[in-house]
Amino acid sequence: MLITPSLLHVKTRTGRHRQEDAVVLQAGGAGSGFRVEGLGADLVLSRLDATVMRVGPEATEWHCVRADHAAMADAGEWADLLEALRYADQERTMASGGRRVAALISEGVRTILAEALARQDWRGARAELDRFEAVMAMHPENYAAAHLLAQAHLDIGAAMLAAASQGQLSRDLIAESSAHYAAAEDILTAFDPIEQLSPLLAGSRYLLVRGIEDGADLCRDWFEDWCDLDPEDATVHATHAVHLLPDWFGTLGAFEKEARRAANMTAGTTGRAAYAIFHIAAAEALGDFVPTLDLEFFIEALGDYQDATGCQYRANVAASLLTRMVHDYREAGPAANWQLTKARAALSNVIWNRLREIHLDCWIHGADGLAYALAEVFGPALQRGARIGRWGEGLGSRIPRQ
Repeated sequence: MLITPSLLHVKTRTGRHRQEDAVVLQAGGAGSGFRVEGLGADLVLSRLDATVMRVGPEATEWHCVRADHAAMADAGEWADLLEALRYADQERTMASGGRRVAALISEGVRTILAEALARQDWRGARAELDRFEAVMAMHPENYAAAHLLAQAHLDIGAAMLAAASQGQLSRDLIAESSAHYAAAEDILTAFDPIEQLSPLLAGSRYLLVRGIEDGADLCRDWFEDWCDLDPEDATVHATHAVHLLPDWFGTLGAFEKEARRAANMTAGTTGRAAYAIFHIAAAEALGDFVPTLDLEFFIEALGDYQDATGCQYRANVAASLLTRMVHDYREAGPAANWQLTKARAALSNVIWNRLREIHLDCWIHGADGLAYALAEVFGPALQRGARIGRWGEGLGSRIPRQ
């Protein structure tokens, strides 16, 4: 991966292997649904001696890459920036947690644009678009410059569509959104992602499906092109999964087939991980898991998803997801006993054998969810006064001597 100045500072910091002073593990933010019966959540959390971080090092690394390249853009260092973007893209350079460095660089360069769109500051967004048009004019043959300009159009087009759905001058916004998608399509047509060996271009071209008439017909072909260029990138599968939901081009009934198809396409590189990524993305979009989810297949796929990087970010994501499943199956009552048993066994496996440190930013229900998970896995030991700490490649319990 590319080592940037901010990231070099982070990597040389000391004291990582302890609980951060700024993190106060306190329950009460997730509602009564995640209460720990008997011991209480706060007592469980007080027994945790493992490393706890508000934001994990993987997410910090992503932020540093974005920030440093945003600074390069602000300083007008476009030749170096475009070269870094092309290199990271064509080398498939991977940051911690499986994120692609090229995508992080691109996000960093578009920081001001993203902030303007979050405020629905259309004038500020157009000013940023002018900046990317100037860069493209200076580097007309450079596909990295074309990507940035096309992606800026796509960002604005998507933000306007979202605002239109909220009833804000919807007719004008929809018309302008369509114009931005058309402009992005014109730019990307001149640069073939397969010829350029560019996952970055393939990803931008895929996003055109949100704003062009034949998007439903093209999304699967463009997904395959993007996946062929970088089958190990989880973003490819997560992005496509969302577009196969009812709000876009799919149905809940067909989603399971598509998830298995994606897993088969990339089985040689990441096993069944794509199946897990599809269902994780769908659950985030829908607020719940797709009813057709095959629990045993998902648990196996979640293991492949973690093995693909071996990082603590994905271990925390998996533990949080399984905690949510355990909670929901327990709430469902006796009819879900089989599912509860499977999910609890999978959660125990992740915590015992994979989870060495806690990244609170990965936990859907924060400290409440963490306490719930620890009580599920270590309940009997905690009742006997045990403390929980690092044990081998995961966490274990230890009962202090009297």
